[in-house]
Amino acid sequence: METNQKLAVKLALFTVFLWSSVATAFKLALEVISPAQLVVVASSTSLLVLLLLHLFQSCKSENKQHKTTLVDTFLQHPLRYLTAGFINPILYYFVLFAAYDRLPAQIAQPINYTWAIVLSLLAVPVLKQRFLKGDAVGLVVCYLGVFVLVTQFNFTNLQSIDLTGVALAVISTILWACYWLINTKITASPVTSLLICFLCAIPGLVAITLFYWQSFVWQLPSFLASMYIGIFEMSLAFVFWLKAMRLSTNTAQISVLIYLSPFLSLVFIYFILGEPIHPATLAGLLIICIGLYLQKRLNRIVLNESALSNPNEP
Repeated sequence: METNQKLAVKLALFTVFLWSSVATAFKLALEVISPAQLVVVASSTSLLVLLLLHLFQSCKSENKQHKTTLVDTFLQHPLRYLTAGFINPILYYFVLFAAYDRLPAQIAQPINYTWAIVLSLLAVPVLKQRFLKGDAVGLVVCYLGVFVLVTQFNFTNLQSIDLTGVALAVISTILWACYWLINTKITASPVTSLLICFLCAIPGLVAITLFYWQSFVWQLPSFLASMYIGIFEMSLAFVFWLKAMRLSTNTAQISVLIYLSPFLSLVFIYFILGEPIHPATLAGLLIICIGLYLQKRLNRIVLNESALSNPNEP
């Protein structure tokens, strides 16, 4: 694939814009419908989009004689796909939407952003990776930011905190990290893997629909918000980001753009949802971003020093 840094940056910025808008879309949808209905509608929409993308890519494929079917790909790692499909879209989004249903968007969104530090921690026992100095520093700094976010500098009235909502938001980061760890063992293309996960989730989505059907509400604004989440948050944003990374001649320049997302999200939350942005939100989010940066920076230094001291190691 030919590289094109300008196009890569444009795609990455568009993806950041999409990711920044979804917290607002979550809250708009949840004003009327339940987390269960949002999971069903958004996941069904995303499944349709992913199927269309797969059909389009299949039609464009030049090597049709050796093309692997979805069934063949699934049979390579059936248990992993079934587990990943149960996590994403069903369990992860159910927990995430439940957190957004209980918390202000400006608190739920930054907490969810800490999934990267959780991924690094879980990679130690699961992938047998080393727990580096950057991981320890990042963990402490990120969760200091979460504490600032949750308390909103009000340390004398901690009983007003929705601990259930905070716990759900934290659990969502663990689930998302688990999903990515499972995917490290899957060799299929990311888009194909995501589609198979959503196909594996169909029985669960049907079960949720049957169980919660009586409580489903069909109003156009919430339905459109749910479809927006399915089209962009669950599918196209992921595809656009992968495309940007593949087109880029400098992936580090592209990767740093993701740090714009939570701050831009606060702009949408303020102007569309009308949530007054508390100074503690900005402080907590900034601390979280610093923690993530320090984790990457310090780990890179440690790994470089290790490579210099052991030049013969692979």
